[in-house]
Amino acid sequence: MKKILFLLIAVFIILAPALYSCGEAEAPVNAVNTESGAEDLPVGDAPPEETAADPAYEYGGDRTDFGGETFEVIYPEWSLYNDYYFAEEENGDAVNDALYRRIIDTEEFFNINFETRITGYIETIPATVSREVKAGMNSFDIALTHCISGLDSIVSQNLAYNWMQMPNVDFSKKYWNRSMNEHMTINGYMPFAVNDFIIPDPCFITFSKDLLREYALEDPYMLVQSGTWTWDKLGEMAKQVSRDVDGDGKFTEADQYGFEAELDWQFINVMYSCGQYVMKKEDDGHYVLDLNTSKSQNIIEKLNDLIYAGNQSFMFEYDARKTGKPYVPFESGRALFFMNVPNYVKELRAMEYDFGILPYPKFDESQKDYISLNWAGTICAPINISNPEKVGAVTEYLGAKSHEIVLPAYFDVLLNGKVIRDEESRNMLEIIYGESIYDFGLNFSNFNELLYIIPNLLKTKSTALASYYEKREAKIQRDYDKIYDAFIENSGN
Repeated sequence: MKKILFLLIAVFIILAPALYSCGEAEAPVNAVNTESGAEDLPVGDAPPEETAADPAYEYGGDRTDFGGETFEVIYPEWSLYNDYYFAEEENGDAVNDALYRRIIDTEEFFNINFETRITGYIETIPATVSREVKAGMNSFDIALTHCISGLDSIVSQNLAYNWMQMPNVDFSKKYWNRSMNEHMTINGYMPFAVNDFIIPDPCFITFSKDLLREYALEDPYMLVQSGTWTWDKLGEMAKQVSRDVDGDGKFTEADQYGFEAELDWQFINVMYSCGQYVMKKEDDGHYVLDLNTSKSQNIIEKLNDLIYAGNQSFMFEYDARKTGKPYVPFESGRALFFMNVPNYVKELRAMEYDFGILPYPKFDESQKDYISLNWAGTICAPINISNPEKVGAVTEYLGAKSHEIVLPAYFDVLLNGKVIRDEESRNMLEIIYGESIYDFGLNFSNFNELLYIIPNLLKTKSTALASYYEKREAKIQRDYDKIYDAFIENSGN
């Protein structure tokens, strides 16, 4: 079993959905269906069988003495960062102690004083970067950001140090995310970076093995492996499972369904899983909107049929699990397929019913890969950092050290039969995390209405994609153009 299996599976169990506020096989390539206009995009390399023997995963820089300087990280009060990035002391918990050890080792290696500061919520980080840069302050070295919130403003105000010019950074090392490098670099300017210090956050499908057996349905693991796990197949299976459990003649949260999902941001993943990106990159490097396609229309029609043509689906409102609004808990055993997020899978440890994990389905069988969107945050260094050599070296080391001790701790503690219950689900997670991507259209969207075109149309039971798109295209393209132009200007080339 490849090491990626062990390092990445643990990640999904404990992290919050990166938008809840609103790694990989050896050099895999995201071969996106060309109908969407998207190009082939590389994603990060997976750890090999024995990572310790591979120098591509080891820190290769100098051991520089920074003379007791402070290295400060600011980050938001956001579920992605709250519990699994920093620890103040050892307490015997393997994950906590690995987090603590990572900081202690970094301090000792560079003779620095590592400090962290929580700075408001996700929208506060860009504002803090702006305020401190414009005031000429140097109070922090790196900021951990949300995946979307404020990234556009950081670039438009030229607030971020160019990672392509950062000293002591080696992007050939495999603990750096190559998909991020691809999508966040324009004309030699890269304002944000991601290495193994930032844990991936893709979404996935959980399914009930008990319902699968009860209704004698096909094995979805085999469908994934054979390349036939598509949205059409999911819909076909879902339609065989719905049942009026309480016999009241109505389908409510008391009944049984073939498919369940939160009708909100998670449906953005469906678009990407089908190889349909928000934008395409032209030969000159410019990004243009690319959602008004026959594929997009087909996707929305498939989803409307899945959700509204029959009683096989139950859609619940945003954040229903926290607010007490109606939904069918997956752990009730009354949902065959459940569109899930990493933060909630940890709640399934005590689940009585047997379940498995799957990637989002493909558009059709001709699509080469299963594609997962990465909702994780990024690393930003302010443009006026006082010591770029320190920032580069420490961030590089944090990526290597995270790969070495933190990710294995996730595996050792969290796998061990507590959540992942079969070898096949582990294989599925290798696929999910192995094809986890970043995208210019997502990360610089500022939550625009075209990013949400699928969930917004579904909420109104509409398939009128073209008219929705045309009303918004010009303004949103101008917004993206401004960001692209800022990249060019900030590059100085």
